[in-house]
Amino acid sequence: MSRSSFLLLTLLLAAAGSTHAQTSAKDAAVTCKGPFKALLEASAAEKRGVMLYFNGQTLAGVVTACHDDGRIELKSQQYSRVIVLADRVDGAAM
Repeated sequence: MSRSSFLLLTLLLAAAGSTHAQTSAKDAAVTCKGPFKALLEASAAEKRGVMLYFNGQTLAGVVTACHDDGRIELKSQQYSRVIVLADRVDGAAM
């Protein structure tokens, strides 16, 4: 399985498996870690889209949450929930 196919499969499974309950801190400020901290937090605060780059692939969405274990949750027009590992992100643009 190619890397891009694996990434697409991971995104599809993450979007399909979004059945567990959301936390009540949905309106709380999002705190992210890593080199793209400012862009990710601005995306969450301003409800603006951010473009993430992975090994030549791109993913657009609005950041909804950042987790301590390095997961970034996004929402896009196509998917209600996308989970990305922060250490896989090569770049970000807003």
